[in-house]
Amino acid sequence: MKYFVSILLFSIFGNAFAQKIIKSDEDIINSLEQNLSYLASDRLAGRLMGSHGEKLAYEFLIDNFQSLGLIGKGNDGSFLQTFTLNKLSFNNVSFAISKKSFELTLGGINPTNFYPLSQSNVGKVKGKTIWLGAGNHADYLNKKSLDGKILVYKLADPNSENNKVSLENKIDTAIALGAKAVIIINQHKEVLEPDFKPFFKANFYKIPVYFLSHLNKLDTLNFDNASVELNIDTITRTLTGHNVIAFLNNKAAHTVVIGAHYDHLGYNELGGSTYRKIENEKPQIHNGADDNASGTAALIELAEIIKKAHLSKYNYLFIAFSGEEEGLLGSNYFCKHPTIDSTKINYMINMDMLGRLDSTKNTFAIDGVGTSPTWNTALAKMNIDGIKPKLSESGVGASDHTSFYNIGVPVLHFFTGTHYDYHKPSDDDHLINYKGELAVLKYIYNLIYNLEQEPKLVFTKTKDTHSSTGGGASFKVTLGIMPDYLHEGKGVKIDGVTEGKPAALAGLKRGDLLIKLGADDVIDMQAYMKCLGKYNKGDKVKGIVVRDGNEMEVNITF
Repeated sequence: MKYFVSILLFSIFGNAFAQKIIKSDEDIINSLEQNLSYLASDRLAGRLMGSHGEKLAYEFLIDNFQSLGLIGKGNDGSFLQTFTLNKLSFNNVSFAISKKSFELTLGGINPTNFYPLSQSNVGKVKGKTIWLGAGNHADYLNKKSLDGKILVYKLADPNSENNKVSLENKIDTAIALGAKAVIIINQHKEVLEPDFKPFFKANFYKIPVYFLSHLNKLDTLNFDNASVELNIDTITRTLTGHNVIAFLNNKAAHTVVIGAHYDHLGYNELGGSTYRKIENEKPQIHNGADDNASGTAALIELAEIIKKAHLSKYNYLFIAFSGEEEGLLGSNYFCKHPTIDSTKINYMINMDMLGRLDSTKNTFAIDGVGTSPTWNTALAKMNIDGIKPKLSESGVGASDHTSFYNIGVPVLHFFTGTHYDYHKPSDDDHLINYKGELAVLKYIYNLIYNLEQEPKLVFTKTKDTHSSTGGGASFKVTLGIMPDYLHEGKGVKIDGVTEGKPAALAGLKRGDLLIKLGADDVIDMQAYMKCLGKYNKGDKVKGIVVRDGNEMEVNITF
């Protein structure tokens, strides 16, 4: 962390004096650029939770916080709070296919040549194959039942007129017709092949699904009526995430939490990328310059500015969360295992993607305005560098403020908008608008400064689930729950319920475990999302939840 001696007067709108900050605009931008470019560099390899890149990032954050004289508020007085996520990883995979004309035997996993799809089920399968070509609807004519068979599809020739049915739909059809496994082959080097993911998404397809690349030279082989032995097994691997927590102790009665997540997608090992590969290129680093090296760099700056401004009415807790990309894991864990008295938290500011302010519109988003009556009054006084906030009431969104809202803390989420490079390898630091980020950072600081004059904020619940961040899959309906992504075992544990939405109207509560929706078992989050996609507005369905160890039926209307 660099120190500067030049003076910048931050205009405090609505106050009779200005707060002196010993950094100029130029020095703040230089610091933002220096810190952000390191966090988003290839050296950190995308800062995936539990990776070496995450370790380099949290060591960098600790060095910065220590240089400011902040104290650790993690485990045992350190700056780190650890949490774990258990993920199933493929293990002991074997595959053999044979007939009179050929034999092919493969062992283990080769991420280039052969591998199970991440949605595959596991287990041993033995049987005869049926060749279904590209797996389009015409290929199923006169095949009313495929009970006990192993279906073999090819990835369709990109020039084919029939290349219109999605891979997922083909596999769903195979399951519906009784297939006990699916083998997908690629016969064209120009065809885009599915990604290999080392981690297993439990029971998404309910049958084993295995892929063979064009590199196995399959274009001359006849896959009909061949004998197959296939075994896919898994092993549980534990990923450890690390929140970085620094405390400015003013010996005040209440504490302000300022947070940003510092993790990103790495090489997309755990999924989440919106990038569509060119042919069969190798996995690329997702550096996440905007998402969320930008918010993390702003966190470092705010820690320095607030420390040197001698704001003293409240304590300040600065948290860099990990595991956000896997479902708000770090913030969720902190809220369940707070290292301060969570009832004494005044409010929480969340900064996620601050680096791409549109210089023409000068508009950014603030979510959570409905979580306290103070917000509208305080925000009405703000006028910083001509930037204009777009306000959203909801305290629920696809970022870490949601975890704090769910425990009754007033929240605001600052965000400069989505863009083409979101969750792509192209989200790099040369695209950051540092002047725009400086303006947003000034806005946040001025708000915090003004709130030093206010008593502890009152929390209010919000009804609207819409937020500017969006994110996630697109569904025709919503249940109105916030899942507990740290839950292990079957079902979806409910961590929050939005008033006025189907879950709340059906009587669901935080802590309930949803295990069935309609005729479908809700095994995990993937199964839940797939099931949710079947319903339309107005549909009525019965659900089963476990509450206090007892199963109970609920009536849900979407």
